[in-house]
Amino acid sequence: MNRPLRLAYLSLETPRPGQASQTHIDEIIASLRDCGWQIELFATTRGGASARSSFLQRLLDYGRVQFSLLCRLHEFDAIFVRSHFMALPLALAAHWRKLPIVQEINGKPADIGVTYPALKPFSALFSWLYRAQYRRAAHLLAVTPGLADWAKVFAGHGRVSLVSNGANTALFKPEGPTGPVEGRYVVFVGGLVAWHGIGTMLAALKEPDWPADLRLVIVGDGIERDKVENALSDPRLVWLGRQPYDAVPAILRGALAALCVIENQDGRSSSGVAPLKLFEAMACGIPVIASDLPFQADLVREAAAGTIVPPGNPRAIAAAVRTLSAATDKASELGSNGAGFVDREASWQQRGAQIDRILLATLPAD
Repeated sequence: MNRPLRLAYLSLETPRPGQASQTHIDEIIASLRDCGWQIELFATTRGGASARSSFLQRLLDYGRVQFSLLCRLHEFDAIFVRSHFMALPLALAAHWRKLPIVQEINGKPADIGVTYPALKPFSALFSWLYRAQYRRAAHLLAVTPGLADWAKVFAGHGRVSLVSNGANTALFKPEGPTGPVEGRYVVFVGGLVAWHGIGTMLAALKEPDWPADLRLVIVGDGIERDKVENALSDPRLVWLGRQPYDAVPAILRGALAALCVIENQDGRSSSGVAPLKLFEAMACGIPVIASDLPFQADLVREAAAGTIVPPGNPRAIAAAVRTLSAATDKASELGSNGAGFVDREASWQQRGAQIDRILLATLPAD
């Protein structure tokens, strides 16, 4: 084949600036373009946990984006889908046309009920919608080993590979400016959602072990923003809201440590977690305080890049913060270890090369 390969990227989870989904999509597209793919993004505009659109508006948006892609399937060599229960029409059409479709799995069907509790009664329907897609996929990509093992059983085949998150090491690196926050602080970067432990980190700020001169800086927005707003009477809490992607590295570099204290709400994290924030904090050369969940904790221990705490334990978080605050040399060593690990093993360029190999293997032989 002499022409460049063409890939359609479908995201029914609306990418929004400052959110992990937007970063993930942008970085995968950029890394695959570096591998020679021509890529077009087909994305909704009304979805996402922080969106205020009605369910009918979202359904119409799901249909609009997929219809646009369905009309142009003949233009592409493969389809890449950020897994979503409403992507079944596209998955069926691609399968019928024998067009390879690769699904990226970031969680289980039950996660929908964690984000939207009112939808829990429909969990069986969501499982069916996902399974129907996964069984027909040319390949499945999972972000943690536990999720990859689950996907093999759920889909009923072994066309599954582990491709975790990564960091843009040209942007997230130890060298560079810091700011705009002055003084000593610990930082959380991410969506203000239930499983990120927002309430727990706010409770840790009130624990006796939390150093009196150390602030908690929160970067992000989401459905649990009211918890943060209600805690702003504490002068040690700084909420910066959602920040531009290229502004985050400076905030991270200025921090004593980064919080990755994800919780296992309703079993959501039992298959492991691989948060983008973890890789980006490590890449900036600061230690991470991470909850003891599969993959995340394993990675931090392997890289010797931080401290592990039990999920949902504000006292343990405060104690870890105090320990790092009192041992700055050790904190610097842990941060350096994390930066080296990401540079060697977890850049987006490396992740893109993995996906490129998988996509090429799904294409029909000439």
